[in-house]
Amino acid sequence: MADIGHFIRTYQNCQSTFKETSFDSENREYLCKDESQKVINFDKIVAEKYPDSNMRPKSFDTLFVHENIIFCVEFKNQKKPDKEEIKDKLVEGKKELYLLLNDLNISKNNYQFIFCLVYNKFVPKEERYKRGLYKSLRFEFLNQYKENGFVNDIYTEDVNFFTKQFKQQFQKELAC
Repeated sequence: MADIGHFIRTYQNCQSTFKETSFDSENREYLCKDESQKVINFDKIVAEKYPDSNMRPKSFDTLFVHENIIFCVEFKNQKKPDKEEIKDKLVEGKKELYLLLNDLNISKNNYQFIFCLVYNKFVPKEERYKRGLYKSLRFEFLNQYKENGFVNDIYTEDVNFFTKQFKQQFQKELAC
């Protein structure tokens, strides 16, 4: 049985940074400007596997691997992220990741999978006092994927929170 290191070596041409994978081409801005952490551009892997965009499954932007934890990160820079699109990115992306791990003879049971939805603050300034309630209602539908064991955990937080948690968890600065 191979380990996640084999996956990283196999897709080393897809290594990237949080800055590159957080780029919002529509608005021409980065959600995270950090270039210090190596990540895997999962969208690029899926695009290479499915050159025909009509056949391509949805996927998350980035994989960040730490020991036996695989963080599946999706960056959103929209005023109102589409629930169906986020669900598809989680479900289809995770299934595609499982297929890739299986192809490389890597046991998915050796790893925890955490889905991170990192978004720009999209709540209007006058609504920020309601942010906590709005956020929990807006992304509450994702909890089912944790409860049914599809992923081990789910984080849905803004970029600032993501940066603070990254530093707390990994003792590394993240310049977002």
